Amino acid sequence: MNNRFKSLPFLLFILLYFGSTINGFAAKQKGAKASHPKKSELVQKIDSLLSDSDLGSCFIGLKIVSLEKGTILYSKNSSKLFQPASNMKLLTTATANSVLGANYEFNTELLSNAKTVNGVLQGDLLIKCSGDPKLGTADFDSLASQLSKVGIKSIKGNLVGDTSAFDGHFWGAGWMWDDEPEAFEAFITPLTVNSNAIKFKLSPGIKDGDSLRYFLEPAISFYKVINQGVTSNDSMIPRVKVTRPKGDNTFTIIGRLNLSDTTNEYDVSMWKPEMYFLKLLKQRLDTTGITVQGKCLLDSTRRGKKIAEVSHSLDSVLCEINKPSDNLGAENLLKTLGREKIGAPGSAESGLMVVKDYLLKCGIDTSEVMLADGSGLSGYDEVSPDAFLKILRNQFKQKLFSRFYQSLPIAGVDGTLKNRMKGTKAEGNVHAKTGSITGASTLSGYVTTADSSMLCFSFMCNHFPGDMHVIRHIEDRILEMLAGMKVK
Repeated sequence: MNNRFKSLPFLLFILLYFGSTINGFAAKQKGAKASHPKKSELVQKIDSLLSDSDLGSCFIGLKIVSLEKGTILYSKNSSKLFQPASNMKLLTTATANSVLGANYEFNTELLSNAKTVNGVLQGDLLIKCSGDPKLGTADFDSLASQLSKVGIKSIKGNLVGDTSAFDGHFWGAGWMWDDEPEAFEAFITPLTVNSNAIKFKLSPGIKDGDSLRYFLEPAISFYKVINQGVTSNDSMIPRVKVTRPKGDNTFTIIGRLNLSDTTNEYDVSMWKPEMYFLKLLKQRLDTTGITVQGKCLLDSTRRGKKIAEVSHSLDSVLCEINKPSDNLGAENLLKTLGREKIGAPGSAESGLMVVKDYLLKCGIDTSEVMLADGSGLSGYDEVSPDAFLKILRNQFKQKLFSRFYQSLPIAGVDGTLKNRMKGTKAEGNVHAKTGSITGASTLSGYVTTADSSMLCFSFMCNHFPGDMHVIRHIEDRILEMLAGMKVK
C-alpha cells in the first residue's frame, strides 16, 4: 500500500480529536458567556447617561433600592465617601424626626420677676430662646401684643437676651472664612430671628445717574446703610451687590442697575445677631406703643416668670430646613439635639453625638463617615450613598415617616426642586433633598414608580468643574426614568 494511504487513518484521528476539542471549547465559551446575566435596561440607560464625556473629570456615586423588596436596582461607587453638601441636612433632620418626638416645639419666652405698676414693668424683660429657625418679625409683633394684653405699656429696665441654650461657637467647623457676609452662612445663636439676615430690595432710580432706591426687610433704623448704587446702562460699571465689612453691621450698596431693571433682592448676614435680635424686638415693641427705657444686654444667668410666648412645631421647622435648604436652621437644630439629649448648652459636638447614635441604629458604621456640622457647609463632611440609603430606609419604617417625607422638596412643586422635572412623571412625585457646593451636586430621597413601588436613591457627584446644570439635568433624567418604569 502507498505510504500516503497508510497515513490517512492517523490524519483522520487527528482531525476528529482536535475538531471535537475545538467544538467543546467553543461550547464551553458559549456557555460561560451565557451564564453572565445581561444588564437590565435601567442599568444600561443609567450607564449611558453617566458615560457622558462632560463627566469625565468628576467622581459619581449612585444607589437605587426598592423600599418594599430591598432589591438593589443600581449601584455605582455606593460605598465611597463624597462631600454631601446640603444632603447633610438629611442626617440632621432624620435624627430629629426620630428622637425629638411627635409634639416637640421650639419656644421663645418673655420672662420677668418685676412687678407692673400703672402699666410700667419695674425691672428687666428677659428673652429666653431655643434657636427657633422659624422665628420672624411677625412673632415679635405677637409677643408685643401679648405684653399689651397683660397691661404693660413701658419697660423701665433692660431687654436681656439669654444665650444659655447653645455654646458660644457661632461658626461651623470647616466653613469658608470668606463667606461671612453671605446670608447662607449666617452666625449661629439661640437668639435667632429672620435667619439672622436682612433683605435689601433694590430698584433703579427715575433717570440715568440717580442713586438706587432701597427698602429693608425688616425695616430697621439702627444700622448704617451707605448707598453708592447708581442707575445706569453703562456695562463698564459692575452689577449691583450689597456687602458689609467683616465684624461690622455697616452695609454698603455698590454697583448699578439698568433703568429697565425690576426690583432685585439681596440677603446679607448680620454681625452679632444677638444684638440685632434685641434691637429689632425693642423697635417692634416701640412700634406697638411699648417703650423700653433701658439697654439691650446679654446675660445667661437671669431667671423669671413667663409672661409671653411664641412657638413653632418641629414639623414646620423640618420643612423650613429641608425645602429651602436653610443652613442656619440645620445648625440650630443640631445644637438643639445636643441640648435636649445630652444637656445644655447645646453644641455641634454634642449634637453630632446624637446623630451618630441614630446612624448606628440605622446600621451605619460611624467610623466610615466624617461629620463636622449639621448643614453640609463644612468641607470636612464625607458620607457615602450607602449611608444615605440606610437613613432613607430607616425613616420609611418610622411612625413619623410622613413628617420627614413631607419636609423634603417636591419636584416641580416647592423648595429647591420647584423648577425641576416639570411636565414629567417625576413632577409631584419625587421627594428629595438637593445639595450644592462648589464642584459638588447631590440629590437623595424617594420616587414612586409607575406601578406604585416606592424607591429610595442617592446620587452624589464631586469634583465637577463645569456648570452644575449639566449634573442636575442627568439627575432629573434618571428620576424621570424611575418614575415611569415598573418594577413589580
